[in-house]
Amino acid sequence: MKVNAKKTRRLAVLLGLVMMLSVVLAACVNTDNVPEILDSSREIVSGGEIVSESSEVLETPEGATEAPVVAGVVNIEPTKVAVYGTCEENATIRVTGGETDVEIKAHGTYFVAEVDIWNRDTLLLVTAQIEDELDEAGEVVKEGKEESLPREVVARKDATADVRLDGNSVSVGVDSRLYFDKMVADAIGENLYTASELNKIKNYISSTVSDYYYTRAKGQAVELIYVLVPNVTTMYPEILPEDELKDTNTTIYEQVLNTISQTNATCIDMKPIFEAALADEALMSKYGGVYRETDSSLSDFGGYLTYKAIMTQIASRFPDAAPHTEEEFTWNTVEEAMGGNLVNYRGLDGEVITESIVTATPNFSLDFGSNGASTAMISKLQKYVDPESDDYNFFIAAEANDSIWGIAERWDIHDQSDRLDTYELPSAVVYRDYASLSFCDYLAERFGRCRLSKSGELSIDLTSATQYADGDDEVVDYIIVILSEENMDTAFANAFPKQ
Repeated sequence: MKVNAKKTRRLAVLLGLVMMLSVVLAACVNTDNVPEILDSSREIVSGGEIVSESSEVLETPEGATEAPVVAGVVNIEPTKVAVYGTCEENATIRVTGGETDVEIKAHGTYFVAEVDIWNRDTLLLVTAQIEDELDEAGEVVKEGKEESLPREVVARKDATADVRLDGNSVSVGVDSRLYFDKMVADAIGENLYTASELNKIKNYISSTVSDYYYTRAKGQAVELIYVLVPNVTTMYPEILPEDELKDTNTTIYEQVLNTISQTNATCIDMKPIFEAALADEALMSKYGGVYRETDSSLSDFGGYLTYKAIMTQIASRFPDAAPHTEEEFTWNTVEEAMGGNLVNYRGLDGEVITESIVTATPNFSLDFGSNGASTAMISKLQKYVDPESDDYNFFIAAEANDSIWGIAERWDIHDQSDRLDTYELPSAVVYRDYASLSFCDYLAERFGRCRLSKSGELSIDLTSATQYADGDDEVVDYIIVILSEENMDTAFANAFPKQ
């Protein structure tokens, strides 16, 4: 048979073009990562906003897990998203279609999954499954269910998404838990002072003690107290992803604790107190954890433990200022309280990401004191945004007309009641940060005269120690600094004066 060479070359060129086009198309569409589209379950979500909801409810097949409900998709980075929503309690959530498949555990009835997407719009499938419950021997004690029907979401690249410049970036940890990125460096010992810096901090504390004790007090018995509160990631390292954890010889918390111990200041270390509480199953069952689950703050019980440690120290000189017992509070469990600051900073919906919290309400009165020239009592401090709607985020800022005072504001207490005729109560200036907000109102109740500094103001001003002295005293009886681990690298600014 005679072969036409020209026709053969033309055919070869055409075949080559087809092959090249196939390669180009394959580069544009990764067929291994684009799942089959299921029109009946389509739920397109982007940037946290639902674009179009499913027109029909997915009916759960017999023996299968209910399909999860995707509430939104939020970009953490341009091609990294948090997919979140609700599901059957403690289900395993699987997200496929991204650069790698993701499998996580829900936290109760909500889930948050961190997913790396492709450099373009990415179709994701989200499923849930209740798995077999096993005993310690690996035997099935409760049968699970089949995997659910999938939900579809589209995650979109957002070139503007980036780490927050204010240092409050939030990442997704183990089992849908959230944490501030900045806490990781503290937990694994990457954020440390040099030996020279620690020496400057020691000198700063020692000189403050010297000025307070020997120059200003003029023989009056006084005390400088630092209260060190560890980060949630230090007390619950299991919420951090495995690739974030590593062994460390020391941490900034241990550095500061050791440095203060070398001065004449008193240091209250809350870490062993929290550890003992966490090891007590009865306490944890009754009061919940030491920290909130969706907020970086102490729980009300963690706050009570901190209050108790402070006032127990002070009661050695002022027995009337001993802490109120746990029985002098009403402890109530609030189901589905709105998500806290971790949820808000991550841009998630606090009505979807909720938690059960235990609140502490004093059975003793806070109806006394005044704020400057006005007659605003301690009870006028508003602690939570709106408990009526289960919003237990802290009420921080004052309203424009200043008719409501937030729990984080500066507050002066001049006790004008008859308490001081009955009890011998000390005076104090309290410097504090976010760790104090769950208990600083009833902490102030233990003093006859007190200044609560604005939350975040941690540098000691000895002029205030003189200003808020009681009666004929030269200075306040106590200067108290409530200091979270996350603020240790900024709390000692006065130890490093600008040149």
